[in-house]
Amino acid sequence: MKKKVLFYYLSAFSQTGGIEKFNRCFIKALDEIDPSSFDCSILSAYDHKKDSRYNQTVPFKGFNKKRWQSVLSVIKQSYKTDVLVLGHINLAIAGAVVKLLNPKCKVVMITHGIEVWKKLVFIKRWILRKSDVILSVSNYTKNQLVLRNKIDPKKIKIFPNTLDPQFKIPEVFEKPGYLLERYGLKKNTKVILTLSRLSSSEQEKGYDRVIAALPQIIKEVPDAVYVLAGKYDETEKKRITQLAALHHVSDKIILTGFVIDAEVSDHYLLADVFIMPSRKEGFGIVFLEAIACGAAVVGGNQDGTVDALKNGAFGSLINPGSISEISSTLIDILQSNEGKERKTNLQHQVIEQYHFSRYKERLLNSLSTYAN
Repeated sequence: MKKKVLFYYLSAFSQTGGIEKFNRCFIKALDEIDPSSFDCSILSAYDHKKDSRYNQTVPFKGFNKKRWQSVLSVIKQSYKTDVLVLGHINLAIAGAVVKLLNPKCKVVMITHGIEVWKKLVFIKRWILRKSDVILSVSNYTKNQLVLRNKIDPKKIKIFPNTLDPQFKIPEVFEKPGYLLERYGLKKNTKVILTLSRLSSSEQEKGYDRVIAALPQIIKEVPDAVYVLAGKYDETEKKRITQLAALHHVSDKIILTGFVIDAEVSDHYLLADVFIMPSRKEGFGIVFLEAIACGAAVVGGNQDGTVDALKNGAFGSLINPGSISEISSTLIDILQSNEGKERKTNLQHQVIEQYHFSRYKERLLNSLSTYAN
């Protein structure tokens, strides 16, 4: 008999970010699961429509930010559901009501990063403890769940992110001419890249510390520039501009604004090195995307980045708070002229470990285990 699976999540298509990337891939994996084994359906609290690139067959309903209506729908549908997968801890109330009213329904909770790296309120701790399994995107997040919320580590399974099947992986590592022209760069310009949402409410990505390190970097690598890519709010743009002026590097920083999906891979190709010395990264799929496009990568050693970079095997792990470590590491990389063979080898390793087909296998194994 087919098992019924309901995936309830916040957003995948109406917002951008790491969790949204995860949700898109999760939906795509559900869409490609053998329908003879599982009968899947999807509900979103925030999205109002689906994207056919990720979901062609699975029934979908989006509540367009009508949270309470979505919660009531999940509770109602749970009576015909074998496994309820919750995409975020902020959906705890729906999971708690389902567990109380319909204890036969298995609950799977997905945990990403900072949302569970603190002592949680009662209802969130309760649903974590009552969940049949918790999927954690990284060992770091798993350890924080155990430390901060006293969750049984045996209940937590590692379920890392994946390279989006829509992500364009290049066959040749060559800087795109149209981006060189757009940003006024030469082919031999040394490009440092950060690609992230630039938000005044989220200032732990570490690009401010890269800006502080630029004066020392430019002394050793005079033609280096820092391309800071991603959508920004006006408050954060002002702060970045002020930081650049303070460190006398305004002419060395390029703010691109929002980068459309079709140009993401090309921005990675533009980079000699990708850096995001974050302190609050649940996993960091951007590092894997950068490696897949031939860029050297630098990340912080105090969060889920350690998992993404395989404890330093895929890139450099540094103290994200150390300006001197940021500058010395970037200088070493920019002066090293990393060869094509190493770039290709790393690309193949990242694709092998984080390919979407592997992600689908992990999901199928998880559902097969917890649907019984």
